[in-house]
Amino acid sequence: PRLSEQWFLKYPAVKESQSCVAEGRMKFHPERWTKVYDHWLTNIQDWCISRQLWWGHRIPIWYCGTCSEADLKRAFAGRTDVAWRHDAETNQWLICGETDLPADALGPGHTLKQDEDVLDTWFSSALWPEATLGWPEKTASLAYFYPTSVLVTSRDIITLWVARMVIMGLYNMKEVPFAHVFVHPKLQDGFGQTMSKSRGNGVDPIDLFEKFGTDAVRFTIASFAGETQDVRLPVSYECPHCGTLIPQTLEHQKAAPRGGGKPRITCPKCKKNFQFSSPWYEPDPGEPVARIVSERFEYGRNFCNKLWNAARFVVLNLEGYSPGTIKPDELKLEDRWILSRLSVVSAELTEQLDRYQLDAATRTLRDFVWNEFCDWYVEMVKPRLRDDELKPVAQRVLVGVLDAILRMLQPFTPFVCEELWQRLAEIAPERGLPTPSKSAASVMIAPWPVIPIDWRDPALEARFSRLQDTIVAVRNVRAVYGIPPATPLTLHVRCAAPVAADLQDVSGQFENLARTMLEAAGAEVERPKGSASFALADADGFIPLEGVVDREAELKRQRKEQEKLRGLITGSEKKLADEKFVSRAPAEVVAQARENLAALHKQLQSVEEIIRQLSAD
Repeated sequence: PRLSEQWFLKYPAVKESQSCVAEGRMKFHPERWTKVYDHWLTNIQDWCISRQLWWGHRIPIWYCGTCSEADLKRAFAGRTDVAWRHDAETNQWLICGETDLPADALGPGHTLKQDEDVLDTWFSSALWPEATLGWPEKTASLAYFYPTSVLVTSRDIITLWVARMVIMGLYNMKEVPFAHVFVHPKLQDGFGQTMSKSRGNGVDPIDLFEKFGTDAVRFTIASFAGETQDVRLPVSYECPHCGTLIPQTLEHQKAAPRGGGKPRITCPKCKKNFQFSSPWYEPDPGEPVARIVSERFEYGRNFCNKLWNAARFVVLNLEGYSPGTIKPDELKLEDRWILSRLSVVSAELTEQLDRYQLDAATRTLRDFVWNEFCDWYVEMVKPRLRDDELKPVAQRVLVGVLDAILRMLQPFTPFVCEELWQRLAEIAPERGLPTPSKSAASVMIAPWPVIPIDWRDPALEARFSRLQDTIVAVRNVRAVYGIPPATPLTLHVRCAAPVAADLQDVSGQFENLARTMLEAAGAEVERPKGSASFALADADGFIPLEGVVDREAELKRQRKEQEKLRGLITGSEKKLADEKFVSRAPAEVVAQARENLAALHKQLQSVEEIIRQLSAD
């Protein structure tokens, strides 16, 4: 081994590359990565740009030891794309050309020989923002697209690539190549290792697309993109016979052929064998092979399914739809609530995207679409869609809110949004709130929704929240006492007069959403005999159980459960009081035992509360 001569580049525009961040012309997200960028530029060394490889861009230097400067001036007269200097140490001319120079460029008696080394890969990459747009030519694309708005990248190439792109962009174009640098998290496997082919612990995006759907994968990945820069993604082998998922272990990653055979996994469900891909071997031809997937993408798939089903319900209930301006006095409580929430959510989402908080943006969208639009508004509006007089306004609000949802979701789930957008266009080509207009040909070019701020009504949202809490409490009573959803209930609420008036205004929704009739509400309401009770922030609710639940049978069942729980608690307490167990058992086992005991106490409290309510006169 010996030291070889290398080509080095003295970085230009270093100070300006630092000042562009300090002056706010370029910003990192998360901001803490600015320190990595600035520290490297502060301590920068000359860049070794040559590599001894068989492939890559050849160093654009040609050597000539027989020519004179006069020969060079004669051969390259008038050319600005060729430069040269004499190297006294080797007594030869070094000639640099923007384009390849032929060996006989200097004429008879002189031969040019190009340097055999190739450029560092990052040298070409550093030119990416401008070179891909036609630089050094002054192309229309270069004028239009340079500089761009944002670079999305990983933290491990802030110095290798980001800083170098900035340096080259400032040197060549006199302007930073991008205004924002968004540093996304790194995906790791379940053991905290970086995913890579060499370990065999990565996931093939194509496999994920086939199993979960492209939008589901995209939405889930976006949900990871927050301040936390390491995201663990445990992977599993999917049985090719029955689809069961078997978690990958470190032994699977290291498995190698033994005695000529390939490692196999036996499915715990169907008991059949299969092979799996590995960096150490290729599976046998014709053998069933598991694909590597991750259950975490169920998150995105479930959300896309929820959106699809809700949108399908809207489309199926647009028969007779006619566009029209929405008047405030035509709106019902649920309409004003969903429009208030839409205004708040659109503003929150816009701010989160401006800050590159993609994880927060996905949570905001998911909570609004799933919990508020699908689970509450769509359910509340169903009776109006069966009423010819009330249907037109309900349809306009319903389709208007869905239109806004699709535009906000498009960056995260583009394919399902485009499909739904086109289906909406067939039935409701003119839509929007408060005044409809012709929709864009594609959701990709539809404008970002700007919802009027005066639609917001915090007081109304607080009233609606009380309605939601009451309905949830009624549903909990049904669950606790095993009352079927079809069994009608009555509700008594002890509360102040203003609260009673609000509940009376929405009393129809108790029947619609909880199969419950509001029997009485006010300060004078008394607790009916043998009723289940629940507490709200500003009211107490009571549901009579007479004729609905067999009190004696239920009391007997609950007391039996009470004794069972007390026995389990006694056993757990004795176990945790044993010093030998606490000192010798693994810490995680002791912690789990304490968690189980706390859960048993909580269950006992619930059972004792039921017994108290059933025993009350």
